[in-house]
Amino acid sequence: MIAFDDPRLADLDELARRLAEAARVSASVLLSMRLARDVRLKPDGSPVCSADLAADAAAKAELARLLPDFPVISEESADAVAPGPVFILLDPLDGTREFLADGDSYCVAIAIVRGDRPIAGAIAAPQIGRLWFGGTHAFAQRLDAGGAALGEAVPIAVRPEPADGPVALVSRFHGDGLSEDLTTAVRARVRRPVSSAVKFGLIASGEADLHVRGGQTMEWDIAAGDAILQAAGGVVLTLDGVAPRYGCIERQFRNPPFVAAGSLAMARRALSALPGQRAIVS
Repeated sequence: MIAFDDPRLADLDELARRLAEAARVSASVLLSMRLARDVRLKPDGSPVCSADLAADAAAKAELARLLPDFPVISEESADAVAPGPVFILLDPLDGTREFLADGDSYCVAIAIVRGDRPIAGAIAAPQIGRLWFGGTHAFAQRLDAGGAALGEAVPIAVRPEPADGPVALVSRFHGDGLSEDLTTAVRARVRRPVSSAVKFGLIASGEADLHVRGGQTMEWDIAAGDAILQAAGGVVLTLDGVAPRYGCIERQFRNPPFVAAGSLAMARRALSALPGQRAIVS
């Protein structure tokens, strides 16, 4: 168990770099198993295949090497480990449906949570050659066709809201009415379909502005993106206008609906479209 004041938690950017390396190695496994189609449904109805499990094993091995003794709660073994004061959330293949449909916006997402908030995160999207990570600051790096890092990581930040309206990222496979309503409320000029936590990376690097999710997600789906977006100057808020909490066994690690945005003002503007929310977010 890692203590809340463990000295390894002092340098959040170094933690993020270690998560990035684990995510990159795991993502390269996904590339090598791109043709895996041995899919089955888990009890919650979500798909899993051999690529998920191979990436899970690779990520856990790297995390054990880079961050020994950190407990890892993974999508593929969530019942095996309980959250401690500090723990890791791992999604070895976020966007399994995208992966199985030969899409490109699937990823590996890993975050370190202290208390109930993420303090560092990494997202590796090997098919599009992108790696994002963040702790105190946020960074991006390119990946080659085999998943190896190209060049140096560069600092990233969210962009000012475009004068002609924000670009909203919408789920390719999981649309919902709430997302549509709140996206309309901010007068989004473009709705771009993207799967997985890649959405958070795109907002953090100033390539998009907003993502709203009303349907079910799990903590390992968004914790890394939350950490990176926060480090880049953005925000994730639940519908009551507060930051999401993580490590919530009492709700089986399910997230409430949320808004991810390049600015607090934009997130609040989206939330203000909800009946009864104006006083909370004003």
